[in-house]
Amino acid sequence: MDADPLRAAGVTPRELQIFWLVGDRLHNREIADSLQVSERTVESHVSSLLRKLGGSSRLALVGTAVRLRARREPGTVLPRPLSSFVGRDRETGDLAGLLDAHRLLTLTGPAGTGKTRLALRLAQSVSTLPPAVLVDLASVPPGDDVERAFADALGVSGEERRLRSLIREALADGRHWLLVDNCEHVTGTAAALLADLLATTERLHVLATGHGPLGVAGEVVYEIAPLPVPEEADDPAAVLEAAAGRLFADRATAVSPGFEVTPGNARHVAMVCRRLDGLPLAIELAAARIRFFSPAELLGRLDDRFALLTDGAQGRHRTLEQALRWSYDLLGDGERVLFERCSVFPGEFDYDTAAQILAYPPLSSADLVRLFPRLLDRSLISRRRRDETTEYRLLDSVRQFAHRRLVSRGAAETAREQHARHHLRHGVGLLPDLRGRDQAGAMRWFDRHWGDLRTAMRWALDRPDTVPAWEFLAGVGTGWEILGARGELFGWIDRLLERPLPEGSLGVRAAVTCSVLLAYQDTGRALTFAEQAYERAGDGAGPDQALALLALGWVKMYGEHRAAAAGHLEHAAARFEALGDDWHRALTMSALGHASSGTATALARAAEAADLFGRLRDQVKRANCLSQLAVRAIEDHTRLDDAATWLAEAGRLARLSGNEHERLHAEVFRAHLDQQRGDHATAATSYAALLGQFRRIGDRRCTARCLLGLGRAATSGGEHDLARRRLTEGLELALGVGDLRATMTGLCLLAECEHAAGRFERAAVLLGAAERLDPELRAHLFPGHALHAALGDRLGAAGLAAALAAGGRTPLPGLLSP
Repeated sequence: MDADPLRAAGVTPRELQIFWLVGDRLHNREIADSLQVSERTVESHVSSLLRKLGGSSRLALVGTAVRLRARREPGTVLPRPLSSFVGRDRETGDLAGLLDAHRLLTLTGPAGTGKTRLALRLAQSVSTLPPAVLVDLASVPPGDDVERAFADALGVSGEERRLRSLIREALADGRHWLLVDNCEHVTGTAAALLADLLATTERLHVLATGHGPLGVAGEVVYEIAPLPVPEEADDPAAVLEAAAGRLFADRATAVSPGFEVTPGNARHVAMVCRRLDGLPLAIELAAARIRFFSPAELLGRLDDRFALLTDGAQGRHRTLEQALRWSYDLLGDGERVLFERCSVFPGEFDYDTAAQILAYPPLSSADLVRLFPRLLDRSLISRRRRDETTEYRLLDSVRQFAHRRLVSRGAAETAREQHARHHLRHGVGLLPDLRGRDQAGAMRWFDRHWGDLRTAMRWALDRPDTVPAWEFLAGVGTGWEILGARGELFGWIDRLLERPLPEGSLGVRAAVTCSVLLAYQDTGRALTFAEQAYERAGDGAGPDQALALLALGWVKMYGEHRAAAAGHLEHAAARFEALGDDWHRALTMSALGHASSGTATALARAAEAADLFGRLRDQVKRANCLSQLAVRAIEDHTRLDDAATWLAEAGRLARLSGNEHERLHAEVFRAHLDQQRGDHATAATSYAALLGQFRRIGDRRCTARCLLGLGRAATSGGEHDLARRRLTEGLELALGVGDLRATMTGLCLLAECEHAAGRFERAAVLLGAAERLDPELRAHLFPGHALHAALGDRLGAAGLAAALAAGGRTPLPGLLSP
């Protein structure tokens, strides 16, 4: 194509070639490949074109090319896509129908979602409308009138004051279809012109793109979401099934032809797509880096994504940061402040929470009501409806960009503190609901806001004083027994314990909290904190002393001081009754059931606690008590049908309340019941599925239970080497936790395994170690143990006695080495 204005400006033939390719939005590297010249040569010619044509940027050259093409061939020339079109099948089908049915359709969505690409795809594929005329508003300065851009696209020329009339005349006859791209920075003038044109012409259809709606009567708004992302899987087919995974693979193969998604990198490809929220621009930029980095290396660099994701292959935005800055620069001052503050939320948030956290000077609550919808209309905030609540979030790339701006403004620490203090206080404030007033609602809040609490605790742990962190952890305190163990809790405690506990009542409650939580992992360490709590609480009659007594009994019921646990718990129960604290009295009664040696007493105490928790509407702890009833019956080889009923009800209550930890408890004890009934295969399948889940949440006590169950199942199947490994690992864990009951169970099971494998003397030594720990408990767990008789037959009376004695005097860690 020749162009007189270009010749008049002194543009050379080679520059003319490069000019039209720039107009097609090609990157310098692609132009160089097309013309078989160096990239440096292209850069030199682009600079020359800018000097000759008076443009200030590459974008100006694109605008000039669009106008010149339109004058020569109005309505016939659209930018040519240079890469394949991936995904958007559903959107394409939806939009094709909407284009026929409505005269104004606007595609909205965040920067980088591929609105322009999708619009061009539609313009090139829809056959029910006339050829589309592209009106690209990208080069129109913000706030300027857009009539000249429309006129240039339609090949209309004339005086400025008559342009609108001339545009109307050009569209008056026949059917016309305008593709009006990039409206976000000139929304007002574009909307006014389109409203006029649609009102004065009968057969005009318009497909517009922008960050938000135009607000024209009759407009249909279609929001373009990011691409669906793959699940984190090692299966390449599963990753490529998602459009984001296919886009990454397609663009990566284009820059590195040998690249393919394999079982070795599929999970990392999926994680890259997920971290980038399925945002097409970000995925294309990331895939372009596959020439230099593996998917795993890319994933590790996404925390600095604005340095990594640069040099886009085509389009207005060559970097992810440019795309987001384009949206940011269109905001007013108040909108920028609110947008930046929204970056303190790590995930979804609701409007009421945002209003409580973000409305501080210079923004008021009234400002939020006015400004928040504007950010939604500009697609800087995404939304979705969950149940009856609308939840909002910033895509991760958008959030990181906003946070960088917040930091540069010097306002990050204040926003971070506002967010942290709100969530830490709110979590503690939900304790009455958690204990029964609205348990399901409180559980949902903790589940949905755990990311916020994790972020808040990072702020609290970074502070020079530990008070805010302890006010949260100890404020929830024994309520963690309802919420269940979460792996991060133990990391937070370890960080906090690098410094002294707080003074006063907070210090007592902090020590109690440590003892209750650490009982899942290390009863010896937990006992240290229970004793500290008791010493700090003194002899008062208040709640601190009662909690300290509960902590002492709670920890001792698991270890070698089990006999002393009941006394502490009886005193605690009396104190809580005097204080009118029924929830803690029920918790104490459940512990008494665990600590009692007599079966009838244990079942009665657990049943009493279950009933009291039920009256308090605490379904989680009622489920726990039912599981406790079941496990005691299973260990005593009695009432197994009742145990099955109790566990079924415990599981139902746990699921009803949304408590994952308690559901796992019911399932692990159900596996124990199956095993007690001789169904080792079913039990082994359950234990194997539960093992990783208990490890994930940091419950070492139940992790040991799973390992011991797996070892017992392997023994029954004659897999003695596997059984020995499982049982030894479970025993080591039980020893580390300090769980006497689990340790004795493991010793007896390992003795059975060694007997079955023909290692009779070692079996007797292990049995002797179990009897030394607690003969009464050993007899309770394994009544009438047949091993004595069998080993006596093999070793003789003297040999058995000697082996039992050796086990009684050998330190337990030394016994675990074969």
